[in-house]
Amino acid sequence: MKLSDRISLAPQTFRTFIKYAGYGQRFGKFQVGLQRYCFTVTFLALCIAKVVHLFAHRHSLTPDKFLIWGATFFIQDALVIIFARVLAQNFRRRWIQISTTVAAIALSLPISGMASANTSFFVATGAEIHWRRVHYFHRDAAAIRTILTGLAGFLFVECFILTISWFLASYIDNGMGYVLEILGSSLRPALCCFRRQPVPNSEAYGPIPFEDYDDDLGEEEGSLFLLDETNDGPNNGPKSKAGMIPLVKRLVVLCPIFLVVLLRLIRPPDPAYAFLSCTLPLSPFVAFGGSRSGPVDLTGLEGDYSYLSYHTALDHPPFFDFLPRQKMKGFEDWSPDGHGHLHYNASQDPLHISNLNLDIIDPLQEALRNGSMNIKHVILIKLESTRGDVFPVRTGTFMYDRIAKSYKNRRIPKRIQNNLANLTRTARRLTGTATGLDPQEDQKPSYGGISASNAFTVGTYTLKSVVGSVCGVNPLAADFNREYKYHIYQPCLPHILDVLNRQPGISNKTDDYKAWPWRSMWMQSVTDGYDNQRLLTRAMGFKNVTTKETLRDRHSKHYPPKSKEINYYGYPDTELREYLWDAIQAAERDHKRLFITHLTGTTHHPWAIPGGKYVDLLDYYKWFGVNRQVNRYLNSIGFVDKWLGDILKMLEDAGVANETLLIMAGDHGISLPNDGSITPYDNPNIGSFHIPMVFSHPQLPQVEVDSPVLSNQIVPTVLDLLIESSSLSKEATRAIKELLPLYEGQSMVRPIIKETEEKEDWQFTVMNTGGTWLALRSAAKPYRLVIPLIDDMEWRFTDLERDPNESEPILEFDPRSLARAIRRHYGDDHEPVVQWITDAAHVAGWWVKDNWRRYKYTPKKKD
Repeated sequence: MKLSDRISLAPQTFRTFIKYAGYGQRFGKFQVGLQRYCFTVTFLALCIAKVVHLFAHRHSLTPDKFLIWGATFFIQDALVIIFARVLAQNFRRRWIQISTTVAAIALSLPISGMASANTSFFVATGAEIHWRRVHYFHRDAAAIRTILTGLAGFLFVECFILTISWFLASYIDNGMGYVLEILGSSLRPALCCFRRQPVPNSEAYGPIPFEDYDDDLGEEEGSLFLLDETNDGPNNGPKSKAGMIPLVKRLVVLCPIFLVVLLRLIRPPDPAYAFLSCTLPLSPFVAFGGSRSGPVDLTGLEGDYSYLSYHTALDHPPFFDFLPRQKMKGFEDWSPDGHGHLHYNASQDPLHISNLNLDIIDPLQEALRNGSMNIKHVILIKLESTRGDVFPVRTGTFMYDRIAKSYKNRRIPKRIQNNLANLTRTARRLTGTATGLDPQEDQKPSYGGISASNAFTVGTYTLKSVVGSVCGVNPLAADFNREYKYHIYQPCLPHILDVLNRQPGISNKTDDYKAWPWRSMWMQSVTDGYDNQRLLTRAMGFKNVTTKETLRDRHSKHYPPKSKEINYYGYPDTELREYLWDAIQAAERDHKRLFITHLTGTTHHPWAIPGGKYVDLLDYYKWFGVNRQVNRYLNSIGFVDKWLGDILKMLEDAGVANETLLIMAGDHGISLPNDGSITPYDNPNIGSFHIPMVFSHPQLPQVEVDSPVLSNQIVPTVLDLLIESSSLSKEATRAIKELLPLYEGQSMVRPIIKETEEKEDWQFTVMNTGGTWLALRSAAKPYRLVIPLIDDMEWRFTDLERDPNESEPILEFDPRSLARAIRRHYGDDHEPVVQWITDAAHVAGWWVKDNWRRYKYTPKKKD
């Protein structure tokens, strides 16, 4: 057979093969139904995604702007829906029909998956997924387990979309088809140049029998409804009465479309409108806003900030003769091969305020100078997800009001009052704060020490918060744990203590603890595999590490664990009891000084406690989701409070309670009672920032510091206490005195300076996960500003004097709009507030750049 004959027979052979393969009338009906179902899935997913998107940013625009321009936010979604409806058309060509079916499936599944993920994520966290930044998410086993905890919510939303689409497919498809028929018939005169032309000399091509298309081609019968001039209506008969579309129906469809298009044409060029208009499928690929000259958009915020321009806090490191000649971890900038290295120098920092020249605050002077206070050991406990108003739980706080709100007439029953009074007794003892829940308990003496009532974390991401507390630095303003990859710009406490071990006269063969060497240890009962934490722990100088992996090791001294795993990270904190006791006993026996950092894990979501026996603290918590979650959270706080009591008991039993400085600080808070969020991810609410911070020692009087402080002040405060309590040898004291001025945080042993004539005490918090938002406040003003570091997030301003719980923040997508909103909100009193925002924005812009310089981090570099 000739090649030309084979080619002429190929179409007929293909049709016969398809027919005998079952691709006949029944499969044709199934294919049409599948296309319509996929279109409905796409339609519903886009609508749900846009509603969630607008609701998530409902505070970004005033109600009048939403009312005027709201319809234009759906235009991109409408275009995607039209495209999806085109794919649902019936085509006479087999290969086109198959291709469009595959395309419809390929379009609907990703869109429904993204919509389900974003919806379930928003319900759980109160924030949306940043699709353009998902490639930053780490893929370790712990991270995968974290993701799987949200699988149930994702599957629920996905099943909802798929199920509802099954029942609504015919209605939505026919309704959308009717709308597009009207639109197509109305636009056909304008699209006449695109009409399909008659095929000339059609007989030359030969007739194709209709029975070779065993399709049920539905209403449109293979037409492209916008262009086919033979398709004038839903009933296809251009000359039939039924095919004539009434004028009223045309107006009902065309007038809203015309109005939306007109509104879009006259809509102001506001970045908020562009962001809210973006359709879900484009969100991973589209950036909003104009080009920036720096990480912070300063458009419209003018002023003279020459004292910041071209300045850096980096300088050549000072000479320290106490450093050994060999290279020391944490002191690489001073190493012999480190010529030309730059190091953070507080005296070169245009934002730094030092209080080291001030005397010790009055209540502490006698205890620190009469020789009664000894600090042999230091234990730093980072309290996972612990809010400032639950340490302890007390009346007059937002949390207490939230509990009372769950009861009728806000009256908490006596039984619940007793439960609350017993919940955080250790925290009350450590802080000396009266709870107002048990008068007898409030009259008992406190443990002694310094308690900060207005402390914020330097990072709402746990690993970044840990770096700030252990190393006295601000975390890197970049997503996730990258600090270990770069240059932690100050020596961490383990590094410092390692240098002290190299000083003359250090020996464990004496009874004078001041000459004993230090031993740094890290302890947690949860995994350190999440986001490369074990690499960060090592970078901070910890060599002796106990984690979940240690507890599960068959060769561990106290294997096996006595409890089951309680969450997707690991075991309850009490599994460390024997390991901590061994460390204390060994230190006393071997004449070593301990620095232990313990990160708790029980207070992490899902707030499970051993045995699962929860005490009732809120009413109806079993039936109402948020109340139930708050109840679980508070119970986990109570569990850790008892664990802290166990630690105090261990110190007393070992005879070292009077020689141990116990530091407790939250890694971050959580806004669960404020807005229902279970994580601080992208959550700018003050509940995610306010943390407890306590320096406890039985030989100190109880002192409350109400000035705004930050968790990076822990290191300078510890160093200052070691010096002022004469708890170091002569050589070690000299070394610490030279190191202390390098740190940017003020010592809490001395009065906090809120501002000078030249500058304010600016306090920065790198928000979870690090590269999206930066929060800052000034110790001198009651304002907070959250600044986006990417284009598709809002600026957020709150006044804590007027709105202490931040229930009505002011949000705008650019600084110029924020300034206008402030003027409207404050009226004639707006000038100081607008000036503060302008100062804060410029300060933040300089700080982020210098933060990157300190870490030797290049933002565009692939990690």
